[in-house]
Amino acid sequence: MASNKELKRIILPLINAIQPGRKTLINIMGFGRDNARVEALGKLMNLSYADENGVYMGSKDLGLLPALIAVVSSDSGEARVKALGTLWNLSLRHENIDYLVCCHGMSVVLAALQLSPKGSDSFKTSLTVLMVSGRILSAARDLFVAGGVEIISPLLDGGGVDGIKAAIILSFLLGKEESRGTQLSLLESKPQLTDLLESIFNNTVNGLGGDGYEFGNFDLVVIVAAIASMAVSDNNKAILSQRPTILLCLFQVLSLFLDDSPPIPYRGTGNSYGVGGGGQDIESAESAIESLQLLSFVYENDSDLRQHYKEIGVDVLFSMKRIMTHPKLSNNAKQGAQYLRNRLEEKTVPLPTVETAIPSVVEHKKHLMLSYAWGCKKELVISLQEKLTSFGVEVWRDETGSSLLSKMQGATDDIMAKAIELSHTVVVCVSPHYKASANCRQEGKYTNAMYKKGMLNIIYVMMDGDYYKSVDGWLGIMLGDSLWYPLWDAQNVIQTASDIAANVTACHRGDTPHLVVPQASSPAKDDSLRPPVGSPVTLVQQSSPAIDPHYDEAWTILTDPSKASDPEGLTSYLSEIGLSKSSELVYCDEEIWNELVSYVKLIPKRALLHILKKIHP
Repeated sequence: MASNKELKRIILPLINAIQPGRKTLINIMGFGRDNARVEALGKLMNLSYADENGVYMGSKDLGLLPALIAVVSSDSGEARVKALGTLWNLSLRHENIDYLVCCHGMSVVLAALQLSPKGSDSFKTSLTVLMVSGRILSAARDLFVAGGVEIISPLLDGGGVDGIKAAIILSFLLGKEESRGTQLSLLESKPQLTDLLESIFNNTVNGLGGDGYEFGNFDLVVIVAAIASMAVSDNNKAILSQRPTILLCLFQVLSLFLDDSPPIPYRGTGNSYGVGGGGQDIESAESAIESLQLLSFVYENDSDLRQHYKEIGVDVLFSMKRIMTHPKLSNNAKQGAQYLRNRLEEKTVPLPTVETAIPSVVEHKKHLMLSYAWGCKKELVISLQEKLTSFGVEVWRDETGSSLLSKMQGATDDIMAKAIELSHTVVVCVSPHYKASANCRQEGKYTNAMYKKGMLNIIYVMMDGDYYKSVDGWLGIMLGDSLWYPLWDAQNVIQTASDIAANVTACHRGDTPHLVVPQASSPAKDDSLRPPVGSPVTLVQQSSPAIDPHYDEAWTILTDPSKASDPEGLTSYLSEIGLSKSSELVYCDEEIWNELVSYVKLIPKRALLHILKKIHP
């Protein structure tokens, strides 16, 4: 392995040779084609195949990425193809994609895709760079803003390798959105994509290629990330969870990682480098854990989940136990593994109760917990914690803990449960990221269950100024028509922290918080001018959708035991998802409606379906 100093000595002359506008001897002599630049780009591409070179080659110190993007933007033909090939290799490293985004690389590569003839090497490599980079949120956002959905979507109809690459890109751009109403999810709209995804995943994880393997191998980290992204949609979950080959491949990714295996060889086109996987591929392993956790939500009953894994013949429990103690994996991954372990163990240890969780020395003391998604304005959540603490509120956040409980570490699932149980109030930070996160869904579900038992209070803060208009699915049902505070801007922090502190103090005194209709205002210039308690509490009313009277008719059918084919099952499901009144039916998505209808007898079922057609024509 070459040192950074040695690489710099080799690479800097190559960068000088590829800079657009730089005259080479061949240019000056008028031979037309810049063979020297193409040769330099070829050498750079060969160097980038080695994963150990990727860190330095993508560094800002070297400046290679901006030079490559300039070539893609200004050149055509073989020079552009080799520059794109180098970007492809470097994009397999997470940190290089962030730098690529800073250099506006996503829009440049998207433009190259549009300018390249379909089927050309330039077209294929541009599509691959977008696919590999798109798995990182910052790149997906840039691609979305640049019109990526409109440009990539038509490629789905072409099928083949381009079709599956387009599907993977769209899963990164749209996969975090649940399907709504009559809108079909990605895998529903193109059923053949599931077969292609399954085939490519199997080929890649098993190193298959050559004759009989039409689609060859893909980079493993991209495929597993795409499955995790698609599995956010409940409709996609239902499809993916019924594909044993996909589940087996996910477990194989974990086995290769846990056994510290070497990378999987690439056998699709004769290239000697690997496709990833093995003991060093942390990103693929963590995406596989996330995928399995998301897919497990299809099975409400733990016994059904155990039976499903038993049928496909994998020892999930053993793998999850090993993951929970693995030193390389993040706390989020370990928490996901513990969630699956708790569901799969025949005799699960019950979560600690409030009485057993609180030490006797702080028998009546509790904290306020902040429940949030890391990917959405985390800095505002940290600022909120700091302000609440300055107002005298005991706050638990996963990275800091509280005086009652440590920060998130070790058995993270148990810590999360204890954090909720030790809370007098849980502040839920509502955002698309929160809804998409498997861990946040688990956290929110347990918080809501404790709230319904009267064990704690829930306060909602909205992290996006427009998202309250479209919150749906499990988070929409949980939020319902509850009041919420704004926290989508730094200017909201002081006001919202002060009001939450006042709300908490009022509840502790047994008072009813005074609600004020929100007025247009600017934040206080001096924190000391904002008393933490005693001032009116400013809340925003959740904007409820207009309620169609047909929801009342549907609710009448659903709550009549004589019309149910399984009254106990229906009652249990209503309780499980938190439905308690007809107005909450407006938040149900297609998957929930299908489940509700399945519990109703034939004739009432027809009546219910007739009502649904009026609600969703």
